Amino acid sequence: MAPIIRHFFLIWLVSAANASAIPDDLLDEYVRHVDSVNRISEKPNKLDQRSAPRRIRRDVPNQWTHSEALDNEGDVVLRWQPRHREILFRVEARTKGYVAVGFSPDGGKEHADIVMGWVDDHSLRAYLLDCHGVPDSQGSVPIKDEIDNYTLMRGSQNDTHTVIEFRRVLDTCDPNDYVLTGDTVVVIWAYHDNDPQLGAEMIYHGDKRGAQSLHLLGPPPVPKAASVNVRNWDVTLKNLETISNMNTMYWCKIFKAPTLQHKHHIIGYEPLLGKNHSDLVHHMILHECELNDKEDYSTWDHYSKQDGVLCYGANMPPEWEKCLTPLVAWAIGSKGENLPPHVGLPLAHRKKAFYMLEVHFDNPSMKQVRDSSGLRLHYTSELRDNEGGILPTGIALSSLHFIPPYQKEYKTAGYCTTDCTKATFPKDGIHVVSVMLHSHLAGRKLKLRHVRGGKELPPLAQDDHYDFNYQQSRALSQDVIILPGDALVTECTYSTLRRNKPTLGGYSTKEEMCLAFILHYPRTELAGCYSMSPIKYFFETLGVKKFYGKSMAQIEDIFLHGDTEVHPVSPSTPTKPLFPYKPGDEMSPEANRRAIIALQNAKDYTIEGESHAGQTMFDKLVIEDPEEFRNKTFMDHLQDIPYNETLITKKMEEYFYTGLHLTFCRKRDDSLAIKESIVQFPNFTVYSDDNQVQCSFKLKRSPSSSVSIKSNFATVILTCVLVFKSCL
Repeated sequence: MAPIIRHFFLIWLVSAANASAIPDDLLDEYVRHVDSVNRISEKPNKLDQRSAPRRIRRDVPNQWTHSEALDNEGDVVLRWQPRHREILFRVEARTKGYVAVGFSPDGGKEHADIVMGWVDDHSLRAYLLDCHGVPDSQGSVPIKDEIDNYTLMRGSQNDTHTVIEFRRVLDTCDPNDYVLTGDTVVVIWAYHDNDPQLGAEMIYHGDKRGAQSLHLLGPPPVPKAASVNVRNWDVTLKNLETISNMNTMYWCKIFKAPTLQHKHHIIGYEPLLGKNHSDLVHHMILHECELNDKEDYSTWDHYSKQDGVLCYGANMPPEWEKCLTPLVAWAIGSKGENLPPHVGLPLAHRKKAFYMLEVHFDNPSMKQVRDSSGLRLHYTSELRDNEGGILPTGIALSSLHFIPPYQKEYKTAGYCTTDCTKATFPKDGIHVVSVMLHSHLAGRKLKLRHVRGGKELPPLAQDDHYDFNYQQSRALSQDVIILPGDALVTECTYSTLRRNKPTLGGYSTKEEMCLAFILHYPRTELAGCYSMSPIKYFFETLGVKKFYGKSMAQIEDIFLHGDTEVHPVSPSTPTKPLFPYKPGDEMSPEANRRAIIALQNAKDYTIEGESHAGQTMFDKLVIEDPEEFRNKTFMDHLQDIPYNETLITKKMEEYFYTGLHLTFCRKRDDSLAIKESIVQFPNFTVYSDDNQVQCSFKLKRSPSSSVSIKSNFATVILTCVLVFKSCL
């Protein structure tokens, strides 16, 4: 605390301590005093909003590091610059009235932290008001905060626009203010044609409002390269008609790379989305096809001229299964990514190169539309210093990814083992550039954990306010190294309070995934590092010891190697195994290829109880032991578990997270780098962020009373008198 502030604060403390009662306006006096000492604002008017003259302050940044249009027309633009424990904002709105922006946990006005600014039409003086949203039952107008934690820096207005610049600390310790972190935040906005009338009822907004999710605290985005040698390659579907009876549709198409004399580097990409139905495209992945010199390239030329087929289905040519290594990954809400100047992704490193575009359409209303979405790749002949790649890691896609209903928070995890990184990473490790976290509609919190030598390091990426509709990759402020022998844990926290049936892993957005896509360099042979629950362990954890007709070992054999269906009525009907290879050929490229494809074709269960092909394996397994579950199908058993019993679901979470994991370490040539194995989840010292700012106190506020606020603050001040040195 500055000496002059300490001096006057002591005078106030002494006078307050000697007085018979704490004056009601002590808090207001102190806040106004700090403002005047720092010359942040002039005297507050009768509504105590801050105002500022039309001069530019020295602390206004010359260049804003981040910028985003909050609406489709660009009428509201937000610029900002994160600093150490504070953040500066500039909002530009096409209005001569007021503009408001806020930070909301869910995109709604209720519980939102809202700041409103305007420039008076007559005096040309700028004003700023710190407010918070209230439930609709209490009115539509935000309520002014008791303590003003936003600082107006400048404001201006011309014939078309109003510009307001302000600042605030990341955590104000005010319960009416939103704590700004590295998590996704929903920025809400509104503006009006007129300035508010002081002392009169204010109209908060009409139709001029909206919301946009953002990452506020990431590093400045990498600009597009300005080199004249940068060219574009559009990888798009050609007027594809979606299938009207499919709410989830995966479409794959083969593309031939541009004819290039030598290798080029991809240095950025952006989505190309259909104007009228961009909300249907959930994610797109461009896969590299790993072809050898003996391939019949005329066949691949033929594939590239076709419109494509449903991914991983019966009509997809078996040769396409060689296109499994992700090169570029995009998901809904992302605007793409420009790679840093020292990293490039390889393009056409052979004379004839082919790629497969996978597009996931999420179409719950099953509209029939024509779509030409895809990706625009920016590439150059000026090779970067480092050649990068994409490493997917997390939970292997299967019905054994289990999330119970009625849960406020439920965690699952995919484990990438130390043995896998030791077998595939160079001795100096890989450098992580960015991470895209991915789950579906139930996802709430996602984290990529990094473990070394029994101790957890800072997370590579984390989002405690995950937004399914905003899956922008997260650039790291500096490259982070993962060494051989390090472990990775992809942790997903789900909320299923409004679901009355279990959610299992699958392709539909109502099913779940838990993945992280790691952009890194140098490129390695590792193409995927996953884990899942071992089959026997999965059933036993959920209370089932034996099924009719087969032992548990045989059931496991069915999932892993293939056998006959387990159903008393039709025991001889063949079934498709989850991992169709025989014991002893786990290291075979062909066996692993079949395993990966089988994973992708696993029948999936949705919250409506539907599957992609009628009954699932869970519907066909009939329980014999224990006796209390006898003669029930396993799916019926899942439906009958009392998920409202917290003790039961917490034990499930513990067993599936920290128990046994069946792990897979897949190389780009579709072979396994190491044999798949069942391992115990590791014990390690959990990471603790010692640099996180902790508020010394939190004011407890009543929406209808300000007396308790001032009383609490006065109590804090008197406490400071007694422990003066620790407070000041």
